[in-house]
Amino acid sequence: MHSNFLHRYDYRRRLSEADLLDFIEGDWGKLAEAQKSAIEEMGEYMAARSSLPKIFIRLFAYNGAGQTFAAGELVWVNAVGDTNLPPEVKYYRAIKANQGIAPEANSNYWQPLATDPRSTIVRDFAVDIALYRVVPANSPVEIASQFRQFYDDAIAWCKVYMKNERPTQLPQEPPGDRGILIAGGKVKPGNDRQDSRGNDYKGW
Repeated sequence: MHSNFLHRYDYRRRLSEADLLDFIEGDWGKLAEAQKSAIEEMGEYMAARSSLPKIFIRLFAYNGAGQTFAAGELVWVNAVGDTNLPPEVKYYRAIKANQGIAPEANSNYWQPLATDPRSTIVRDFAVDIALYRVVPANSPVEIASQFRQFYDDAIAWCKVYMKNERPTQLPQEPPGDRGILIAGGKVKPGNDRQDSRGNDYKGW
């Protein structure tokens, strides 16, 4: 199982960079452990129907420090240098093995990908499970409850996926608008859950 299935900007659908750092107390290792645990928990359900390495694919951050990549490996690059600004993440596949060749610079070595190569519903639910594991103990009740609901929804989807015997491609979008943003420890107005869908997933 690959703990680098997720990257830091995946969490922007839920939290700003500052709020994420508050959640993990500035410890990226804490987030890495939560990611690993989230993928393992999802994998326990999804392994019954799918090859986990094909779902939880490896993504490497390109940091320009002379990294070596094998043909076929995937990398991501944030085209926006300031981590406090909205990210513009781009994905590339290595055509040939290379060392230190920037993905944006040489089409002989890198193939730009039009979209995120991951199933985005799996990505988003993995984010929800990981964040649930790092919600600060002193969070307001409404924040803790919100992230518990996100976790429950993610696990409910995994259970439906495990039991569904129909052959299907993994969907690319999660059901409905499930996003919130937190600013200063408060749920932003207008983003609280008003629907009653809960864990009622009947397929895709």
